[in-house]
Amino acid sequence: MPQIFYRFVCVLCFVLATAGFLAELSGHRIGGGFAHIDKLAHFGIFVVLTALLWKGFKLAPGAAFLLLGTYGGAVELAQHYFTRRTGDWWDWLADIAGVIVFYLARALWHHLRPRSQR
Repeated sequence: MPQIFYRFVCVLCFVLATAGFLAELSGHRIGGGFAHIDKLAHFGIFVVLTALLWKGFKLAPGAAFLLLGTYGGAVELAQHYFTRRTGDWWDWLADIAGVIVFYLARALWHHLRPRSQR
């Protein structure tokens, strides 16, 4: 697929993720009350965002880590100061873990592929 497609999907996912992270959740429990499901959601969203940034923009791991780490921290601060939700630094750590795991998985995938396919 063309790189412009991945760029479009990446920007769209950032917009949707931001809207979801900042949405007011009046009395709703995410995941039916399953403990820490929000951390798993943060982790998964950031794995996807990292993959789309890599595929669409070919960001170096350090740049992606800095961009997404800043974005995740900003989301938590925005939740705390601009919504009735509370910012949670454990969510931010789940965000960072998603970025790290994507690049570790990508490196492992590259390492395990036969030389002829690299």
